[in-house]
Amino acid sequence: MRHISTTPHSPKEKAARFARDEKGGVAIVMGLSIIPLVLASGLAADYAILQSAKARMDASADAAALTAIKTAQNTIATLSATNPNPQPQARADARAQAEKSFYAQAGKRASDLLGKPTFDVRINGQNVTATVAYNAAMPSNFGKIAGIKLMNYSGGAGAQLTMAKFLDFYMLVDVSASMGLPSTIAGQNQLAAASPDGKQDNGDGCMFACHFPGKNSFNYARAHNIQLRVDAVGAAIAQLMKTANDTATLPKQFRMGVYPFVTHVNSFVDLTDDLMGDQYSVATAINYNPATQMTDFGKLLDGGDDKVFARSLNVNYKANPKIPADTATLGAGGSHIHSVFDEISAKITTVGDGSGASKGQPFVFFVSDGMEDSQWYVSATGAWPGVTAYPTQPGETVSIRAMDAAKCAALKARGVTISVLQIPYPAFPHPTNYASSEAYKVNDAVPNLDAAMQACASPGFYHKADTPQDIANAMQDMFRQAVQSARLTQ
Repeated sequence: MRHISTTPHSPKEKAARFARDEKGGVAIVMGLSIIPLVLASGLAADYAILQSAKARMDASADAAALTAIKTAQNTIATLSATNPNPQPQARADARAQAEKSFYAQAGKRASDLLGKPTFDVRINGQNVTATVAYNAAMPSNFGKIAGIKLMNYSGGAGAQLTMAKFLDFYMLVDVSASMGLPSTIAGQNQLAAASPDGKQDNGDGCMFACHFPGKNSFNYARAHNIQLRVDAVGAAIAQLMKTANDTATLPKQFRMGVYPFVTHVNSFVDLTDDLMGDQYSVATAINYNPATQMTDFGKLLDGGDDKVFARSLNVNYKANPKIPADTATLGAGGSHIHSVFDEISAKITTVGDGSGASKGQPFVFFVSDGMEDSQWYVSATGAWPGVTAYPTQPGETVSIRAMDAAKCAALKARGVTISVLQIPYPAFPHPTNYASSEAYKVNDAVPNLDAAMQACASPGFYHKADTPQDIANAMQDMFRQAVQSARLTQ
């Protein structure tokens, strides 16, 4: 008979028996392996929380950097009109707003920060850069088992912005008699057939330069909605104001001034950032009527009165105190391109780099057919000084000729970009000896106009257009080209 002991085994015996048991060995191994597995799982959970915290903080840094560069840009745009050095204030504002943005985005995670984040804002010309950096730590839940109380993390972000430039546009527009040509072939034929002006001297009838006292062509064109070139140009300028207004990315980024000329340059609208919307704006002064295709600007066309100031035809004229006022009238009877570049240069008192509203980068939009006419008309006496005989006498310069492109050089040397819009001058099909053989002089000069206008333009800034739509399109192209070139030269 087998004896069964009822005496309890000692702990040592129990352990030994457990160790000798195969199942017991497996249990020991499993028990020992659970500890690192649990620790690893806990650390993985801690790491996931850490990554979530870092992602939140990095997003806060991104938002802060973007806030910084936009704030700097806005401060410069706001202050630059009156403050020649707005950069220090722009940097201070940018840092302050970036800090607010960072903490707002970080929320409760801001308690992880080990000190304040750093916000560095730098402005170099038109380039604004911002960098944000932070250091943080969060408590470890499971890492404490392994002696890890805190888990550190850090990060940051950067952003860069190239600010748009402030640009000044001086519209230098020919309003001499040749700009009274109807803007379409149909209009030219209609006016030539209907107007009695000049038929005694020119069998083709009068199409342009027939708007002087005692003549009827201008009034006929107005009465019959025959758009003249001067109105087509005015309409193009009015349409450009909307484009400029819609294109601006900064407050008061673009300023425009309208400066017509006959024998002298005059201010019709002095340089202003008021492009459209109120009674003082450029668009209001032009006053384009799409239904009739007429403009108030068209009233500036040389009509033989040498006592007219352009500003008198803008009922809401508002002088720019920084631009010299006109002392000479528009004049009459000629097209003195030889002097207009010096005169418009006098009105460009600042050649800026575009870095602020008071430092606008200047562009002159020169709109003309390029025909120089150095004679002039004295309305009080009816005299025509400056007329030369044809053919040209020895020692004389013929009064009607292609413009001298060398006159543009001094303006370009100042750093002003000249963008040219040439509106072709038509040759006379049947020239006569009327008015000192004026038609012959014109026909001799016409082949030289293109080269002269191209030479006047800054490289790549030459345009040519004839029809109203082409003139409007060319004006838009000139503006876009100016904006693009300003970006490329930053």
